[in-house]
Amino acid sequence: MSSYTAHFFVAMLLATLAASFLSHSWRQRVVAFVAIPFVFYTLFYDFNYGIVEGVFPIVSSYMGAAYVCFLFLFFSKYRFVAVLPIAESKEIFKISLLLAMQYICVLYASAVPWAFDTFPLSNIEAVLFTLFAGTNEGSEEFVISSILGKVVVPSIKIFVVLVIVQVSFAFALHRMDKGVEFYFKKIRCSLNSGRFKTSLLQLQKSLFVLLMFYCFALSLTIPGIVLSTPFQALFQVPVDSELYRNHFVHPDSLELEFPERPKNLIVILMESMETNFEIYTPEILELKNNSMNFSPGGVSVAGTSWTIAGITGKLCGIPLNMPMGIGEYLGKLPTYLPGAKCLMNVLEKKGYNQVYMQGSSGDFTQKRMFWTEHGNVSVHDIEYYKRVGKIPNDYKVFWGFEDRKLYNLAKEELNSLSKKGAPFVLYMLTVDTHQPEGFVDSQCAKDFVDIEGKFPKALHCASKQLDDFVTWVKLQPWYTNTVISVMGDHTMAMLSPKANVPLSDSLYWTNFIINSAVTIPVRERQYSSLDMFPTLLEAMGFKLENRSAGLGRSLYSDSLTMLELYGRQVLDSLLRERSIQYDDFLFGKKN
Repeated sequence: MSSYTAHFFVAMLLATLAASFLSHSWRQRVVAFVAIPFVFYTLFYDFNYGIVEGVFPIVSSYMGAAYVCFLFLFFSKYRFVAVLPIAESKEIFKISLLLAMQYICVLYASAVPWAFDTFPLSNIEAVLFTLFAGTNEGSEEFVISSILGKVVVPSIKIFVVLVIVQVSFAFALHRMDKGVEFYFKKIRCSLNSGRFKTSLLQLQKSLFVLLMFYCFALSLTIPGIVLSTPFQALFQVPVDSELYRNHFVHPDSLELEFPERPKNLIVILMESMETNFEIYTPEILELKNNSMNFSPGGVSVAGTSWTIAGITGKLCGIPLNMPMGIGEYLGKLPTYLPGAKCLMNVLEKKGYNQVYMQGSSGDFTQKRMFWTEHGNVSVHDIEYYKRVGKIPNDYKVFWGFEDRKLYNLAKEELNSLSKKGAPFVLYMLTVDTHQPEGFVDSQCAKDFVDIEGKFPKALHCASKQLDDFVTWVKLQPWYTNTVISVMGDHTMAMLSPKANVPLSDSLYWTNFIINSAVTIPVRERQYSSLDMFPTLLEAMGFKLENRSAGLGRSLYSDSLTMLELYGRQVLDSLLRERSIQYDDFLFGKKN
C-alpha cells in the first residue's frame, strides 16, 4: 500500500468518526458511515496521481476529508423558514455570470487530473523541451482529441447535471410555502426566497463556493510537482564538469577494430516498456530470458526520461539537456545537438545504410533533425509513407498509424536493406504503449477480452506483436548476421497504477539483445541509457580499446557504469549540471 493510500484511508476514517460524533441522531450517524466514504472516495481518491512526492498529496487527503465531513454536517442540518420574497438587481446577468464561473470550476476539476495523466508534469525537462522544440506536428490532434474526450465532454455532462439540479431545486423552493436554511454552527445558507430567479441565484452562489473549495483542494497537489522539480539546475552558468572532464570518451577518439564480417543491427525502441510490466508481456519475458540481458533493466537517469531524451542517451552516450530561455534555445540552436557524435555517426563512417521508422510525425520534438544530422539516417515516418503510397493520406490512428502497420512496413524495409550489398541498421520506435492508456489494436484485442484495463491489453498486444516480428526476422536468410536490440525508451511512473505496479517499486526499462556477437553470463548491473552506445557496438562485434563511448561503459565489460560509480542521486545532479562541455554539444563548438 502506498503512503498516499494509507493516509487517504486514515483521513476517511477520521472524517467518518468526526461526522458521526458531531451528529445528533442515530440516523445521521448511520448515513455518515455510508455517505462520507462514498463522497470522499469519489471526489478525492484520484488525487493519487503517482508522480507527486512529498507532503502535498497527503495534505490534500486530510483537507479533502475535512471538506467532505463539513459538507455532510452542513447539509444534514436544515430547517424550514418563512419565505421572504426579495428581488436582487440584475438577476439575469448574475445568473449567467455564475453559470459561466461554475463551468470554469468544473472544467478545471476535469483538466487537472487529465493533465497529470497525459503529460509528465513532474519532468520539467521533458515539458520544456517539448514546448520549445519548434514544431510538434503529430501531437496536436492527439492532444485535442484527448482534451475533447476526457476534459471538455465530461465537464459539459457534469455541468448540465448541476444546472438541472439547481433549476429543479429552485423551482421546488419556488412552489413551497417555506424556504430552507442549511446551517452548521454559525455558518448559514438561506434558500428562502419565494421568487424562482432569486432562489436559483442563491443556489448558484452556494454551489459556486463549494466548487471553489473543491478546486482549491485539487490544487494542493500542484505544489508537489513544482517543489519536486530541479529548477535550480536549469538556470546555472556553465561550469567545468567533473563528470565530462573525467569520464567522457569522445566518439571521434574511438579506436574500433572492424569485425571480419560486419553485423547488421535492428534497434526496436518500445514506448514506455518496463520489466515491471512482465506479468502482461509473457512473450517479451521469454525473449529476454533466451537472449543476452542485463538484470534488472535500465534506469531512466536525468536527461533520459522521455522518448527523444532516452534515444539520445542510448545512441549518443549523453543526456538531453536544454539551455534555458526561449531566445537562447530557438535562436541559437541551428541543428539538434550539432556537436554530439552518436552511434549513427560511427556506423555511417563504416559504410552502413541506416533507416529510422516511426508511425507518427518525425517533426515531433525534432526527431527528424536528430536522425538526419547524426549519420544522415533516412527518416521514414507517417509523412514518408503517405508520400510513397503505403499509408492513405487521411489515415490517423492514435499518434499516426498503429504498431501493427509499423512492423509490416519494417519487414519491407529490411528486405530492401538486405539487398543493397552493405551492412544495415534499422531503428524503429513503437507507440501503442504510450500514455495515458495506450492503444489496443483491434486485431489482437479479441485475444485479450479477459484482461481488465486498457493499458494491460495494450501491453499484451505489444508483446505478441514483437514476438511475431522477431519470429519472422529469425526466418530470414540475413538473420544469422543480424543483431536485434530491444529496449524500452524510458520508464513512466504515471503508468504504474494502470499496470498494477506498486508506486514504491523501482522502475527499469526493458533491455535485451538477440544474436549478440558477445555472450557473458547474465549478471546484475546498475546502468542507464548512457551505457547502450558502447554496448551496442560490442554486440555488433566491434572491438573498443577502452570499451567506452560518451559517458557510457559497455555492459559486457567490468568497467563501472556512471550509475554504479556515483549512485542515482549524485549522477542525476551531475547530469543536470550545465557545463561548458555540454554547451559544445548544444551549440556545435569545436571540442
